[in-house]
Amino acid sequence: MPIILNPEIMETESSREGWSKTTLADHKTIGTSAIAAQRWSFEPLAIGPEQKHGDTDQLLYVISGDGTVRVNSESLPLERETLLWLERDDVYQFYAGENGLEVLQGYAPGE
Repeated sequence: MPIILNPEIMETESSREGWSKTTLADHKTIGTSAIAAQRWSFEPLAIGPEQKHGDTDQLLYVISGDGTVRVNSESLPLERETLLWLERDDVYQFYAGENGLEVLQGYAPGE
C-alpha cells in the first residue's frame, strides 16, 4: 500500500554549526525498519558532524549546492546530482561549499 508522508510529521534536528537533519521516513513514520531517509541541509561553508553507520551501506544524493565529503581519510568533491555510495563502517563528514549543500540519505537500518 502506498504511503504519503506530509512535512508536519517529519522531525528536524538543527545545530548552531549551520546544519539541520530532517527525518523523512523511518520505522515510526512508515511502520517498517526496512528503509530510512533523511535530508541534510548545510548553510554555506558549514561543517557537519562526523558520522558512521556501522551496520549498513547507504546511498547519498546531492540535491543542491556543492562541497566535499571526507570518507575515512579521503576527501571527495560533491556537486549537484552527485551520487555517493558508502559501505558499512565508513566514517564520513560533510563540508559545504559557498553555495551550501543539501543531501538526501537513504539506508536500510535493519531490525
